[in-house]
Amino acid sequence: MLLRLMPHLGGDRTVYGIVAMNDTGSDVLSLFHSDLQHLGNIQGYGGWLGDIAIACANGVINIYPRIRVEVQMVRDDNTSWSEWIEEDAIIQPDGPGLSRLSGYGIRNVLYLGTSPGNHSLAVAATKGGLASLL
Repeated sequence: MLLRLMPHLGGDRTVYGIVAMNDTGSDVLSLFHSDLQHLGNIQGYGGWLGDIAIACANGVINIYPRIRVEVQMVRDDNTSWSEWIEEDAIIQPDGPGLSRLSGYGIRNVLYLGTSPGNHSLAVAATKGGLASLL
């Protein structure tokens, strides 16, 4: 997917490609401190939402800065597959073995699913489209 700061909040339309795991248990997109350097000028960006407490699966509660961004799903050749989708994201420290997790913004706009025995994720813009993929 492509990631950018929202233009109407001061983002300069710089686009950065990322990969995030679809995690239905995640409410926010997770980004890393190192991602910020690829998002253009973040000085004065109006999408900062303050800190948020995140309860992890192991019971630990961590505090992270939260930011509103836009993501766009792309095909394998990086052509647009969706419109820009608003996402709230947390900024977490980089670390070995950490993955970016998807947020609820994508799940509110797109239909995602897998069929029994199928290990590939199907993504569609409509419920009927998803059924035809499965």
